[in-house]
Amino acid sequence: MFDTKADYASQSAIPGLHDDEIESRVLSRILLRQAERHGSRSFIDVCGRATSFEDMLDVSWRLANGLRALGVSRSDRVAMLLPNCFELVATWFALSNLGAIEVPTNPGLKGDLLCHNLNNCGAEVLVADAGALTELARVQEHLPDVRTLVLVGADPGDARAAGVKIGRIVRFEECLATPSAPDLATIHYSDPMAILYTSGTTGPAKGALMSHHHCYSWAAAMAANLGYTTQDSYFSALPLFHTDAQMFGVYLPLIYGTRATLVEGFSASRFWEQVRGSGATATNLLGAMAVILMRAPPGKDDRGNLVRVCQCIPMVPDKEAFERRFGMRLVTGYGQTETSFVALDTVDATRPGSCGKPHPDWEVAVVDDRDRPVPPGTVGEIVSRPRKSWSMFSGYYRADAKTVQALRNLWYHSGDAGFMDEDGWLYFKHRLNEAIRRRGENISAYEVETLAEEHPDVVESAAFGMPSEFTEEDIMVVVLRRSGSTLTPADLLDHFRARAPRHMVPRYLEITDAPLPRTPTEKIARSILQHRGITPDTFDRGSR
Repeated sequence: MFDTKADYASQSAIPGLHDDEIESRVLSRILLRQAERHGSRSFIDVCGRATSFEDMLDVSWRLANGLRALGVSRSDRVAMLLPNCFELVATWFALSNLGAIEVPTNPGLKGDLLCHNLNNCGAEVLVADAGALTELARVQEHLPDVRTLVLVGADPGDARAAGVKIGRIVRFEECLATPSAPDLATIHYSDPMAILYTSGTTGPAKGALMSHHHCYSWAAAMAANLGYTTQDSYFSALPLFHTDAQMFGVYLPLIYGTRATLVEGFSASRFWEQVRGSGATATNLLGAMAVILMRAPPGKDDRGNLVRVCQCIPMVPDKEAFERRFGMRLVTGYGQTETSFVALDTVDATRPGSCGKPHPDWEVAVVDDRDRPVPPGTVGEIVSRPRKSWSMFSGYYRADAKTVQALRNLWYHSGDAGFMDEDGWLYFKHRLNEAIRRRGENISAYEVETLAEEHPDVVESAAFGMPSEFTEEDIMVVVLRRSGSTLTPADLLDHFRARAPRHMVPRYLEITDAPLPRTPTEKIARSILQHRGITPDTFDRGSR
C-alpha cells in the first residue's frame, strides 16, 4: 500500500529517498542540493514574497552568519514569535545551517502561556515582529533567558517606545551578513532541528524535540499519503508554528524540488481564489476547515482549481460530496507531532471512517489500561513505535518525567482512544480525557461533534460533560452557527434525536455566532467551554 521506493525509485531528484542516503536527511543539506540542482527556479512564495531555490540558500547562509555573530551556535535554541512570513522560513533554514534549534511559537500566545514556552526552551535569542512588542513589554520581567531581540518589520526605536527593555535589539536586516558556506559536515540526521509545542490537555504545553530525520520522515509520510511527485506543487493556509505548514508546506516541496505557496492563514472566502492563484496540485485541510468550505454557498468556480489531492484530518463527514463539489480526491491519516503518520490511506486504498492502515515504518497497536493488546473491534488506547531509528521525537524538552510516561513499555502512548478492525484498519474514537461518562456509557465527544456538524447550519462544535444530579455527566454541546443561519437549539435537538441513540442526545445546547475558543495550536479548547459551563444562553432540555 505504501511502497514508496517502488513508486518513486525513478525520481533521482529526491534527496534522501533511500535508506542508504540517510546522512543526507538534513534540512540544510537538502536545501544546498536543491539549490545546486534547480538554481533560479521558483521555490517558495510566502505571503506574496517569492524566492528561488538558490536565493533561499543565499539568504539562509547570510542569515546564519549574522546569527552566529549574535552568539548563536550549535544546539542553541532560537525562538520565533512570528505570523506566517518569509523571515520565519529563512530563520528556520539559517538555524539549520548552524546546527541550532528552531522554536516557532504561536504569536497569539500571551502571559503565562507565552512565558512557559520561552522559558522552557531557554532561548536567548527571540525573533519577533511589531505585533509582539506590547505583550513582550508586559511579560519581559518573567523572561530571564531572552537577551537578544531580532525585529522583523520594526525598528529598535519601536520596541523601546513600546517599553521593551531587552538588552540587545537589532533589525532582521542587520543580521543578513556576507554569505559564506557553512560547515554542514558536522550536522547529522540524528541532531535536533526543532522544538514544537503541543497543546497541554492536562498541564502546560510540552515541547517535542524533533531531529532532522524525524522531520524528514514527516514529509516522506505525507508524500506517501498524497502520492506526491516532482510534478506537483503545494499550497498551505496553516500556521508555520505547526507541523503541517513546516513539514508539508515547506519541507515536502523542498525535498521534491517543487513550488510551495503559503498564505497568512485560512480564509473561507479567499481560500479557493488563493489555491487557484498558486496553481497548486496538492494541499491539506483540518477537518473543521473542510466543513466550513462545504457550508459555504456553492459557486460556479468550485471545481476551478488544479488540486488533484487533499489531505483532510479528521475526514470531513461527507467525503464523497466534498470530492464531487471541488473536483479532487481526499486522503487522511493518523499521527501526532511526537510521531509521524503512523497510519494513513491513499486515493486507491481507503475505508470509510478509518484513518488508514499502519505505515510500514511503524508498529501500531491498541491496548487496554495495562498496556495489553485488545482484540479487533475493541476500543483502547492507540500506541505506536517506529521500526527505524530517529523517526519519532527525541523526548519532551526539559520534561523527562512526561517523556518516560509517554514512552512507557517502549510504546508511544497517544492519549487517543480507537480500535482496529479485523483487516488492520485503524479507527479514531476520541481523546481519552475527552470521553463523556453518562448513565454507565462512555460517550465520545468527537462522535457527538461529528453528529452536530452533520447539520448544514453548523460550522464547528465542541462537546463535553457537565456534572449531573444523577452522578456522572450530562452532555453539553456548543456550536458555531453558519453566518446568516437562524438555527435554534430546538432545531439542533431535533437533529440529534433523528440521528443519535438516546444516550448521545445532549441535555445542554448552546448556539453562538462567535468563533469557538482555541488552544495555542488552534484546536478547539473544550476545557475553556467546560470550565465556563452553563450560561444564560444555554438551552436545557431537561434530565430525561
